[in-house]
Amino acid sequence: MRSEFREKLLNTNEEFKIIFEKLLKEKKINEFSDYLWDIIRRDRTAIRINREPLAFKDLFHQNLTEGRCRVCAYELVLLLDKFGIYSEAVRCINTHLKGTEGSSYGGHYYVEAHFEKGVTCIDTSLVVTGSEEAFKLLGHTIEKKYDIDTLFKENPELIDYYDEMIINKFGI
Repeated sequence: MRSEFREKLLNTNEEFKIIFEKLLKEKKINEFSDYLWDIIRRDRTAIRINREPLAFKDLFHQNLTEGRCRVCAYELVLLLDKFGIYSEAVRCINTHLKGTEGSSYGGHYYVEAHFEKGVTCIDTSLVVTGSEEAFKLLGHTIEKKYDIDTLFKENPELIDYYDEMIINKFGI
């Protein structure tokens, strides 16, 4: 899937482009897998962007993830929990992202998901996955991790949202 945010970043930040392309070539980071897309497509919960109700997958199809990394990370953590997959939203700083939409100082969010094969980091803005080490090489410096319980404690409105999520668990 094409990511306008990623393309803009690669076209304007040569240092990041070199790191990103090297990690991609070495398969240390990857495009979203079919398995991950399948999970994302199953979320039918309305997310309001500019007063328009959109499904999570629509944010990717319409390139609306830029500047919404926290919303996307939280949504993915809630969604993964619905499928019994432990994950955490990770607040980080990445100086390569400084000055991009929604990130004046390089603040960013991604997700660490604990699948059977181990931890996979998922960046919804860059639309890539990788290891914890690969994400460090991308420039992500972790500030704090939020499991679902912490998200609920710090954002109690998410409890009702989570309870009312519309998930197609059995197919698309």
